[in-house]
Amino acid sequence: MPVAYELRAAVLVRLLQPLLTVAVRTLRRDWSELPAAVRDEVGRRLGSPVRDFEERDGGFSSGVLGVATPARGEQVFVKAVPGASADAGDYRTEMAVAAALPPAVPAPRLRFAFERAGWLLLCFDVARGAPAHEPWRPGELAAALRALAVCAVELTPSPVGGLPTVAARLAGRCETWQALERDGVRGEVTVEGVGAWERGHLARLAAVEATWGELVAGETLLHFDLRFDNVVIGPSGAASLLDWGRACTGPAWADLVCLLLLSDLGGLDPEDVFAGHPAGAGAEPERVEAFLVALAGYWTRAASLPGPAHAPHLRGRRERSRRATIAWLRRRWGERW
Repeated sequence: MPVAYELRAAVLVRLLQPLLTVAVRTLRRDWSELPAAVRDEVGRRLGSPVRDFEERDGGFSSGVLGVATPARGEQVFVKAVPGASADAGDYRTEMAVAAALPPAVPAPRLRFAFERAGWLLLCFDVARGAPAHEPWRPGELAAALRALAVCAVELTPSPVGGLPTVAARLAGRCETWQALERDGVRGEVTVEGVGAWERGHLARLAAVEATWGELVAGETLLHFDLRFDNVVIGPSGAASLLDWGRACTGPAWADLVCLLLLSDLGGLDPEDVFAGHPAGAGAEPERVEAFLVALAGYWTRAASLPGPAHAPHLRGRRERSRRATIAWLRRRWGERW
């Protein structure tokens, strides 16, 4: 009987696997959905028409994203969204940032970008290698941390002007604790619905949240979206950082915090990794904790909302980051108070 049950279960998993795969992938548009004028312009700039296009996983944009193979010449990485879409602002930021990154920064080179027929398109060199894994594998995490150390040096001060600060980037999204203390509710989040630890520390959380933007200031150009799937590990073991659309300015250690909270560390203690990294070693505890408070409030609110229709799994990622942030903050506050 147990054997028969296992066989039936195996068959069921095999039948459902395509559905399960779709459920955790972002739904995107196909290359063929781009207007002919856009596809023709890409071919003109590459020197020959695109004869093949392979979609790539990762990220949450619903636009076109993948590797284009022209009839002649090298493969390139292409990403495109409608110019009036919610993602277009990030694409314009990435266009400006990618064009200004110093050569030493480990990131693919921007070949060209343009707007045509209502679409915004960016074309990059292909980052050779494979996406990092989640949970992080030790060697891949070490490579990402080395890349981040290079960025902390090369991108201070920021080579790009006019970018928002960390506080401006998160404006309007980090007032959860203040709203809960004042009104008992923020959107779908209620005082009764948060954890016992959060309720017990609500006054402190709200007080820190009120001034966090002043404490998390700096002049470094931050990537600010360092998930595992924005990191490619090359044949040499070096990491390349993709998708700079959320770039902003702040202290170099803020990107280190994001790297440690946006993806599963596989059981590693973020505090140990943070303290052992050049960007984190000299960070003032009060400032780091203020950032953790702001992020905890942001993810508490974000995790209460459904993911977008093209990426419903985003809600689960937000919840994972919420839990990781609260756990790290609890450790820090538990040691000091």
